Amino acid sequence: MARKRINGEGSINYENARDKYRAAITDPNGKRIVKRFDNPDDAITWLSTTKSEIFKGSYIPPSDITVGEWLIEWLKTYIAPNVRPKTVLRYKQTMNYLMPLANIRLQHLTAHSVQQFYNDSILSSNAKNKLHKLLKAAITKAHILDLINKNIMLAIAAPRVEKTEIVIFSQQDIQQILNTLQSKSTNLRLRKYYPMMLLAITTGARLGEILGLKWPCVTNNRIIINNSLQEISGKLIDMPPKTPAGNRSIIVPEEVMSALNSLRQSDKVIELQGYVFHTLNRTPYAPRNIERIWKATLKAAGIEHKKFHCLRHTHATQLLASGIPLLEVAKRLGHSKASHTLDLYGHAIPGYDEHLPEKIKNIYSL
Repeated sequence: MARKRINGEGSINYENARDKYRAAITDPNGKRIVKRFDNPDDAITWLSTTKSEIFKGSYIPPSDITVGEWLIEWLKTYIAPNVRPKTVLRYKQTMNYLMPLANIRLQHLTAHSVQQFYNDSILSSNAKNKLHKLLKAAITKAHILDLINKNIMLAIAAPRVEKTEIVIFSQQDIQQILNTLQSKSTNLRLRKYYPMMLLAITTGARLGEILGLKWPCVTNNRIIINNSLQEISGKLIDMPPKTPAGNRSIIVPEEVMSALNSLRQSDKVIELQGYVFHTLNRTPYAPRNIERIWKATLKAAGIEHKKFHCLRHTHATQLLASGIPLLEVAKRLGHSKASHTLDLYGHAIPGYDEHLPEKIKNIYSL
């Protein structure tokens, strides 16, 4: 009498029609799993491994989901609900560079294939590092959810990040920019942006924070940063700062407050809750439009083009070079940690070591 096969024991049979060895087993979910092999040893190995995984509770059911499909699901379900819309957009832009891996089955992705992708890519090391962080987070989540039986990203070192040099304007450049925007010989179209540029130069605020500034947040000798105007998929959206430290009160010089007050008085219609800087239709300026104005301003001033964000870098480095405490500069910039400020600007402080020899001499009574 033939022995009755126990459920989960599995079986191996030779198929004459296909000239293959057919291994089959029923998984814990009651699904019959079948694989075919060219020789019996491979079939025995697979069946033994699968039975062992089922016994240990580490068995992962086969899945056809691809890397690309999982990345989309991971972003939609586990990331998008917890981050800002602009961050989601950046994730999507980064994911586009992973297209060479997109059609690989998630369970078939190997550390070797990912490393080879990094090696063959012409992207910068910094861009590769961003890809690595995204892919590692997604694969780690898949492992936690038992979609894959191991986290292959643990075997791959993160691509090296090359520290980029902070680019700043000289004091002469800043003065030339302000003089140009105040000069009667400059096109009136540019001159009207003087208060905006002055505010950026003297506060180190980000462009989105300046464009999102509203009149209730301009008071006495301070501006209150509690909003940032972001352009997402062609739409301008008011958003809170990324971190609690981004909510801050910044003291400004009298000249800046005077320029802002003059701007308010020149408005034909004053909207108490309106944007400080706005178009003729009283809508906020789009960041991309201000970038064009900024480019034209530098051209009129005869200064080599640098990004608008370099005004923030310049403000920070000049404050530190003037002896303003690091913690105060970090608070002014809206950084959560002073160490981040030091990491960004510590090496770029102009003239920071000029007086060190004299101070050392005094310390040691030389």
